Amino acid sequence: MRIQRRQFLHLGAVSLLAACDSSETRAPTDPQPDAPWWLSGNYAPVDESDAFDLEVVGTLPAALSGLYLRNGPNPFFGESEHWFLGDGMVHGVRLDGGKAAWYRGRYVQTDVLGVEPTDSLAPPGLTNHPANTAVAYHDGRLLTLLETGLPYELSRDDLSTEGPYDFAGELAGAMTAHPKVDPVTGELLFFGYNVIGPYLTYHAVDPQGQLTRSAIIDVPGPAMMHDFQITATHVVFMFLPVMFDIELALGGDSFPFRWDPSVGARIGVMPRDGDNDDVEWFDIEPCYVFHTFNAHDDGPGKVVLDAVRYPQMWVKSSEGFDSVGTPWRWEMTLGEGVTEQPWDDRGVEFPQIDPRRVGQSYRYGYAVTGNTEIDLGGAPDSIVKYDQQLGSSSVHPMEDGLQIGEAVFVPASDDADEDEGYLMTYGYDASSNTSDLLLLDARGMDTIARVKIPTRVPFGFHGIWAPDA
Repeated sequence: MRIQRRQFLHLGAVSLLAACDSSETRAPTDPQPDAPWWLSGNYAPVDESDAFDLEVVGTLPAALSGLYLRNGPNPFFGESEHWFLGDGMVHGVRLDGGKAAWYRGRYVQTDVLGVEPTDSLAPPGLTNHPANTAVAYHDGRLLTLLETGLPYELSRDDLSTEGPYDFAGELAGAMTAHPKVDPVTGELLFFGYNVIGPYLTYHAVDPQGQLTRSAIIDVPGPAMMHDFQITATHVVFMFLPVMFDIELALGGDSFPFRWDPSVGARIGVMPRDGDNDDVEWFDIEPCYVFHTFNAHDDGPGKVVLDAVRYPQMWVKSSEGFDSVGTPWRWEMTLGEGVTEQPWDDRGVEFPQIDPRRVGQSYRYGYAVTGNTEIDLGGAPDSIVKYDQQLGSSSVHPMEDGLQIGEAVFVPASDDADEDEGYLMTYGYDASSNTSDLLLLDARGMDTIARVKIPTRVPFGFHGIWAPDA
């Protein structure tokens, strides 16, 4: 039986990846009228492009010096069988001294970019993936991520690809798209999952970029594990019932993960220096989580996890979304049990906090909302701001009806208050078919600057602010 390589780019089924014969390089094509939603409107792919000395409407803070980067799928051949499978393109804007020096849209030059899918088998490898999900910044390195392979490193100068990165040969498995940087210790903590085993492995990297420990964690099977969290003393894993289905894969399903509540749902809490024997698992109601807000210790022996929870996911098909995600809290008391409850009934996604509060108690959270029916062509158009101390929330629509993605919090300075800073996101203007980089004041939630980009930035996934040293 032959399996097409495009069916497995996002899955990490490394031994099943199919070969890609060299073929003539082609630019993305315009989507057809009957194209699926992930290839239509502002989900459709664009060409690589550059722009310099960008127009700024409003005022950019002079102290902001660095790169805003966001990753996302951008199919090189103009087609893909699932939103999650397109080739990675990083869209970046350089800010410096109150000016926007440049915009660049660059493909991540992976081993599968520009190679036509065929039906012949490919050799195994952790670099046969599109690196299309997120960007991380640690030890002065920019890493593009997809959760089932090695990261690819980018140059800060021009976003060119420097190649796969394996932590000096020490990382022999996949790296999650959602690593955590401890703001106190400077450590980079992450996990990797695999559909052929070992299913879950935890890793720690010191502030100098050296991989210091790895631990295999026993879980019942090949679950899709997209995110996790840390506290000052623990790491928090989520084993949730979206499972890899080998029969679907062999049958040609482009993204063979399906809802299987029979395996149960559990949250695992492990000391940061622990291993498999130290994990305490807590049974919870079946659900799925793509993204978390944060986690923190709440006194001795208690861990709190906040995330966006879906009651179910991909029951019959993985092409759309079966339910709406809402903010949810789990409180694990070690040696005793877990409680869980919602803290908002509003549909949201892409939760964010001040990165200086990762793993610690926090007051403010941010998420996007609005038209969350993305499988019908929509996109969020508002930001929700949460105040945990007051137990309140407020919704802030974007000016001119701009549609947005994840909004990243950027502190105004190293010692600024938690809410003293900016939110950055790309906003799409359907009337002009172009995009702006938006900067909002996180306190008042007013737009203070719009950096004009003379092209459009397709809706994508995750971004970061990478300040200059």
